[in-house]
Amino acid sequence: MALYFDHRIEASDSAGSPSHISWHPVHPFLAVASIRTTSGGSVDIYLEQGEQVPDTHIERSFRVSSLCWHPTRLILAVGWETGEVIVFNKQDKEQHTVPSTNTADITVLNWSPNGNCLVSGDRLGVLLLWRLDQRGRVQGTPLLKHEFGKHLTHCIFRLPPPGEDLVQLAKAAVSGDEKALDMFNWRKSGFGSSLKMGSQEGLSFFVSLMDGTVHYVDEKGRTTQAMSTDSSIQTLFYIQKREALVVVTENLLLSLYLVTPQGEAEEVMKVKLSGKMGLQADIALIEGSLLVTAIGDAALRFWDFERGENYVLSPEEKFSFKTGETINCVSYCEVKGLLAAGTNRGRVVMWRKVPGPQGSRGVEGKDRWTLQTPTELEGNIIQIKWGSRKSLLAVNNISSVVILSEQAMSAHFHQQVAVVQLSPRLLSVSFLSTGETHSLHTDMHISGVFATKDAIAVWNGKQVAIFEPSAAMLRNAGTFLCESPVLAMHEENVYTVEPNRVQVRTWQGTVKQLLLFSETEGNPCFFDICGNFLVVGTDLAHFKSFDLSRREAKLHCSCKNLAELVPGVGGIASLRCNANGNKISILLSKADNSPDSKICFYDMDTDTVTVFDFKKGQIDWRESLSFDGQETKKNPVFSDKRLSHHVPMSHFWDQNDPRLFVCEAMREVPGAQLQPADRKAYAEDSAGPTEDVLILSFFVSDEHGLLLQDSFPRPPAYQSLLGMDVPHYYFIRKPGEADRDDQVDSGHRCIPQMVGRRPLRDFVGLEDCDKPTRHTMLNFSFFVTIGDMDEAFKSIKLIKR
Repeated sequence: MALYFDHRIEASDSAGSPSHISWHPVHPFLAVASIRTTSGGSVDIYLEQGEQVPDTHIERSFRVSSLCWHPTRLILAVGWETGEVIVFNKQDKEQHTVPSTNTADITVLNWSPNGNCLVSGDRLGVLLLWRLDQRGRVQGTPLLKHEFGKHLTHCIFRLPPPGEDLVQLAKAAVSGDEKALDMFNWRKSGFGSSLKMGSQEGLSFFVSLMDGTVHYVDEKGRTTQAMSTDSSIQTLFYIQKREALVVVTENLLLSLYLVTPQGEAEEVMKVKLSGKMGLQADIALIEGSLLVTAIGDAALRFWDFERGENYVLSPEEKFSFKTGETINCVSYCEVKGLLAAGTNRGRVVMWRKVPGPQGSRGVEGKDRWTLQTPTELEGNIIQIKWGSRKSLLAVNNISSVVILSEQAMSAHFHQQVAVVQLSPRLLSVSFLSTGETHSLHTDMHISGVFATKDAIAVWNGKQVAIFEPSAAMLRNAGTFLCESPVLAMHEENVYTVEPNRVQVRTWQGTVKQLLLFSETEGNPCFFDICGNFLVVGTDLAHFKSFDLSRREAKLHCSCKNLAELVPGVGGIASLRCNANGNKISILLSKADNSPDSKICFYDMDTDTVTVFDFKKGQIDWRESLSFDGQETKKNPVFSDKRLSHHVPMSHFWDQNDPRLFVCEAMREVPGAQLQPADRKAYAEDSAGPTEDVLILSFFVSDEHGLLLQDSFPRPPAYQSLLGMDVPHYYFIRKPGEADRDDQVDSGHRCIPQMVGRRPLRDFVGLEDCDKPTRHTMLNFSFFVTIGDMDEAFKSIKLIKR
């Protein structure tokens, strides 16, 4: 489950109420225009955690009416109610004023797609097209000036079509012309500069007026009326791939127009959208075919152009909406597939789009969206916008602006203690051996947690706080400043990182020992502790382990280079060690940081690596010291092909038995391009019980290698695997879900709400067995897995009835 950390912008007291918000398309900079408490308006620029960027304040005695960032450069255009237009260069801290031609509210302000030109238009209908240099300074007189005589409302650029040379070349390449194919490979041919890619300077665009007309301005500046509607236009979209215009009027009439190369528009569809009349709608277009509207009621309304269907999404079905709570605004993040909506009661509701195969119709209608846990803010949310390459969400609630940044929920399970993050500052801490549960509130936005039976560590990349159980509460046992992004604990030691070293600290932060890494080994950035062993991975895909059983940490496994063990590997995504410290499992990432379908198992005793490929269901044994040029042995693991074509998401060793390993794997979605965090979020949303997300347990031994012990779909009440401690698997529950499995036997101790468990297959009915019985049953399970029924029978005979 993802959490959203809210950062309120650090606006000055005199800034007043925010009126406009605008993200830079690439960089994490948010421009906010405000109506000042005294008079006039101002513009400030903020970073992703709400910090004000120095020397970016712009102030006038009149209000801001428009904001627009350059498509790539850190240049902001600001339109004012007097007709003034300022171009602010954030990089050079320069303000450039566009020559005063507009004399009324700037209602249209847009950069051209290549960023070389700026269109400005005002309430009186005066439209201007300016050329600007790379620093944002106007070059000469306007390229175009046109007086429409009526209030301008929207402007949208039409990208130039490919040049004729490129079109003909593409046809030849498709037909198999090798010269044409070489010309497309510009790095190889050097011909790229000779291709005509279409007009770079000839700009064409559509503008709409308050009277409901839409006009087309072609590359030569000629203006023609393209269409006319029955009322003023609320929203205007241009769909490049379909060469079509989407128009929604104030009377909620939706029209789709096909546009000819000359800018003539032919209406091909007109429908009446349902919703309250007379209210300003907020409308988003998703992937060029799905229109979603927020019209001040308790639901979002959708119209799908391709399917010709409409449907409604309402959050009240799962999360109790308050009486009179309505949705005011909406915004879609294409990168994450997230639709966000803001309500008049300060709630941000999100739906995640269910990915599907390319070219497939997939699931229908409202079933394409999975409701997420809402974020509770304050006030009346009137604007909501995704932006920047980091996919940040800005929320305007009239009194201030809050920036929401997504972060994966932190959770950790160790020594029968489970910690699950509930909100940015709140943790649920469960001591499973006693059945006690605590709520731990902190004064920091938590980015990581680590649990032991003696203490809980929380950190945010700037500060670390240690809490220990005391009577019926958790008390602070130490706080210190530390910028380590990862942390681990063992007994009274805390392990943090800095470049090329691991610091061994006390709970109060005093450094007692340094574990050094060379420049070629890289910077430590991955930790895991199991038993008395610490394994450390670096950003250069090296790893080593340490024995923690003595007063000081001692090197246990010398540094290994993953690229030498597994040629062609991208990097380390995470790593774990077993209870004996002699085996290390590693999740891999590809060169583009996307998840790999392979898991590596390094055996310290034999200095060999085993690679298990989920995609193929195949094991590959490799001798690490003599791999080059040697043929590797490959054996299939999955006789059931339904278990293949998965990607591992998390992995754990049993905390006591060094042979037992478990991982959580998600089925690959063909054609769906998901980033690692979004892939996990989609897996957590999976409603199951299906085989989209599987729990797979293995025995790993020197003699028999990797053996599949059990597999089952993750139960639908759980959102992710938390760990394994025989006789149970442990899971994080989905919010608001109840799991009937833990309530079958009322004599068993109650597991806290955020943590669920499921017994291993051979321990059903033996969940409360003693340690010798657990050991015997594990041996029985192991011998059954390898097919040695004689030894399995001997193990069963040892169990005392």
